[in-house]
Amino acid sequence: MKELLNKILDKLKDSSKIAFMGIGEEKLADDAVGIYIISELLKYSNDKFLFINAGIDPMSRIDEIIDFQSSHLVLLDTCTLDKPPGTIAIIERENIHEYVPISSHTIPIHIVIDLLAEKLPDINVFMIGFVPESLEGFTQLKLYKENEFSFEERSENEDLPFFDFNLTDTIQKAAESVIKILKDIITIL
Repeated sequence: MKELLNKILDKLKDSSKIAFMGIGEEKLADDAVGIYIISELLKYSNDKFLFINAGIDPMSRIDEIIDFQSSHLVLLDTCTLDKPPGTIAIIERENIHEYVPISSHTIPIHIVIDLLAEKLPDINVFMIGFVPESLEGFTQLKLYKENEFSFEERSENEDLPFFDFNLTDTIQKAAESVIKILKDIITIL
């Protein structure tokens, strides 16, 4: 994981403001990895770091990235690399369209990035991609941290997931590693 930390730090070396955007469908097992990571880091949003749960509609959140004046956008999502489940990869902006499935997204992410770049032409974008083990749908839905948040809090905070996550053990471990790396990055930068 030290190698992944160093790769991400290298990509963020000239950053002034970094937006992290989790993308995915919380009801589809490992497809939720990006939004799971964001939900664990929401409390770290500040003047330099912004954590956004875009769910299946990243287009609806680009104004926040523009208003934040992000120098960097880091996407977190599943990808279709021909690698074993649990593989974590850095995917360059120009390759995102090749490795990100569009099935759970309302608009393909590479189009969202192009629209964002029209408003922030100098933005640096890359993705931390996860090779999923399962994209199965839930058989039973449970509220996310159901004893911690009221229905009103869930309705008012679009970054809070509505349903609990059902990540496979493989992806859960990968997600925890990336959460630790991102916490380290917050303290380093």
